[in-house]
Amino acid sequence: MPRTKAVPTLKTITAQAAQLSRGERLELISILQAMEEAEAAQQKPDKQSRKQIALERKGIRGGRGSFEDKYINGYGPYRYLRYWYGKTHKSVYLGRVRPSQIGEPTEE
Repeated sequence: MPRTKAVPTLKTITAQAAQLSRGERLELISILQAMEEAEAAQQKPDKQSRKQIALERKGIRGGRGSFEDKYINGYGPYRYLRYWYGKTHKSVYLGRVRPSQIGEPTEE
């Protein structure tokens, strides 16, 4: 019988985050903000939202975070969150893309 993965709860994640150093918590905040922005960017904005997004641009591609789906040695796609932390461009592996996500816009 295959083992099922336990889905982390907000309570367990908060307890784990409390064990991080201050610098790691600040980077975690940047990761979560970038993830939120990348998810919002996948929604089709109306004219007023596009204007607001243009006024708030922070990066060379117009934002702080984005998703990228990659194929590695013919396998995948695997989703990464790309984000800026200070002056450094970083990435976090988010896992294999579910079939329901394959049609979503990505950056290659």
